[in-house]
Amino acid sequence: MKHLTEKILKHRNVLDDYNFLKNKEYGFIETDSEAVWNEILRKKYNNFNNFSIKYYVENPIKYKLNNFGFRTPDDFNSEDEGNVFLGCSHTFGIGHHLENVWSYKLNQIIGGKFWNLSIGGTGVTTHFRLLLGFYKELKIKNIFHYAPKYPRYEFIENGRPQFYIVNNYNENWKSKFGDLLTDSLLKDEQMEFNWITYTYAIKAIANEIGCNYYLIEGDTGWHSQDDNSLLARDLLHHTTLYHHNIMKDFLKIYDPNLLNLVDDKNEIYDIKNYIKKYINII
Repeated sequence: MKHLTEKILKHRNVLDDYNFLKNKEYGFIETDSEAVWNEILRKKYNNFNNFSIKYYVENPIKYKLNNFGFRTPDDFNSEDEGNVFLGCSHTFGIGHHLENVWSYKLNQIIGGKFWNLSIGGTGVTTHFRLLLGFYKELKIKNIFHYAPKYPRYEFIENGRPQFYIVNNYNENWKSKFGDLLTDSLLKDEQMEFNWITYTYAIKAIANEIGCNYYLIEGDTGWHSQDDNSLLARDLLHHTTLYHHNIMKDFLKIYDPNLLNLVDDKNEIYDIKNYIKKYINII
């Protein structure tokens, strides 16, 4: 590869844009920003029913990034065998403690290093590029990919990857893309073709290195208040119960016999009763 340098292949997109650094820990990131949290506290905290907000007041989230700036306690190396996780904010775990995120929970059950390559706001193009950048340097046993069919694209612009979440329509992008935006990139056919192209490319890498590739298309909806479990702190992303179910869906296609290791009783499903029992602020 003459032009796709290591810098491009391993570029972290939005994390770099916001100057999040490797080997650092942050209290807020992306949509789970301090400004959003302060606004939630101002509007919601006095409402008796906002038990998830009360929980996060007592249990702040810390986003710890590894030696390459990804959210995992495991530093990347070429010696230890692990599992790669590809995806967007749902796999990264925006708005959640890491122990409540489906990818981390799954890795805890199957064992091995937690090679989490996910980045919020990205689509399958970015997922493929990051895997391409790291697959020769990591000992990969399995690849788990949670990939909703979002209209999200990535292009190399001025020697740097730039991703676009094109369903968040931006007038500035119309001047950049012209009719391509509305006539192609926002169309279901193009979105689906892009998804198929890059998931097959990921499958080819998995075949090349002899590892398993497990793919779940994922739901493009946002499930922030569908159940009684703990909400994401930004009140936007999936609940803890939804994460738990994603983890179980992957177990079903990985090894259904491992489902007996899942203890649903330890999950924070009824956040209202959890608050009453453990935090004692009601």
